Amino acid sequence: MKLFTKYNRISMAAMAGLFLIVGIVYYILLSKVLVHEVDEALGKYEKQVHKYVSKNDSLPVFKNFEEVQVEYHVTGHYREKVISQAVIYNHDDRKSEMFRLIVFSQRVNGVWYEVTVAKPLEGTKLLTRTLVYSTLVILLAMISITVLLNRLILKKLWRPFYASLDEMKGFRLGSQQAHILPETNIEEFAVMNAILSQAISGAKDDYRILKEFTENASHEIQTPLAIIRSKLDLVIQDEDLSEGQSDSLKSAYAAVTRLAKLNQSLLLLAKIENQQFTGVEQISLKDKLEEKLEQFNEFWRGNHISVHTVLNTASIVANPELIDILLNNLLSNAGRHTTEKGQIDITLAPGKLRIANTAKLDGLDTTRLFGRFYKESQYSKSNGLGLSIVKQICEHSGLNIQYAFAGQQHVFTVTWDV
Repeated sequence: MKLFTKYNRISMAAMAGLFLIVGIVYYILLSKVLVHEVDEALGKYEKQVHKYVSKNDSLPVFKNFEEVQVEYHVTGHYREKVISQAVIYNHDDRKSEMFRLIVFSQRVNGVWYEVTVAKPLEGTKLLTRTLVYSTLVILLAMISITVLLNRLILKKLWRPFYASLDEMKGFRLGSQQAHILPETNIEEFAVMNAILSQAISGAKDDYRILKEFTENASHEIQTPLAIIRSKLDLVIQDEDLSEGQSDSLKSAYAAVTRLAKLNQSLLLLAKIENQQFTGVEQISLKDKLEEKLEQFNEFWRGNHISVHTVLNTASIVANPELIDILLNNLLSNAGRHTTEKGQIDITLAPGKLRIANTAKLDGLDTTRLFGRFYKESQYSKSNGLGLSIVKQICEHSGLNIQYAFAGQQHVFTVTWDV
């Protein structure tokens, strides 16, 4: 969930709660104010009764009070004034209504009367509801406009942050693409961009130094390895060697050969990461695969491996040397890891190459499969860089490679946009 989305949800919930509380409090306060106005009106009616009696020595008639109901009862003694609320049946409207009552004593010609003046509250309630609803609608409209403006403003304010985030998503070590973070006048984002720029620059420098070291070391190692292999060739050919010496030299020669292959693989990875394979052209994968099948045919027959192919016309725009290495690694990997008398299935279609082979073991570790120096078992003679090279070539060439274990087969699928 995005930060400003969460902020909006929290603020909306807070505003809704505040809106409800304010509405209730406003309704109660407005009701009290209007009831107080009614009480003041009833007090005026009381004064008018007292004034009328003092002038006329008689109680006023009901018609003199328009919207109120007045009742007189002889009590014979004085009672304290009381203001209360009650439900009274309205004969004119033929329904019960809420009234505000004032009950006070009035002496007329030596006789005490209890005077009850009742004023309806329906008009007050209607006015209260109208005012409350009108006010709440205005408040709701204001809150809605505020939330909308807040959302638009926050979206604009956070735009530099998301622009920097998108730029960082595209950051790849070894990429030649320049990463320029957007300028902003918001201090926090400006500080963040400065720190990110320093981190990117530092990472690129460290990566460049590491690549240069790997490449230089690989180049420097090639010469002594070639010399060692050459000398071992000469020594192995010496007829005066004992059988034990010959076996030791052969083991040393195999180890040097393996080291040379490892060095070549590391050098190839460094070249790919350094973007040294830049030339691209239209490549017919069908022709390439037929060529590779011919090259691997003798090896497969010697290991009693059957090969089934379905090759349709398909082409790709990429570096020919890298595609050649990619096919070599995938096909040799399939041959090495196929069971004796097993089977390799190769399917080529526009935008898709599928290579499957009968598995010797269970499925491979997909989290480490394309990592460097990953081996199916610790006793494998492979240097563990073949699939890492395949992955690097795919990323460099805009291809996508996936692995699956299905039907007791290792399945590698390479896809690309047609």
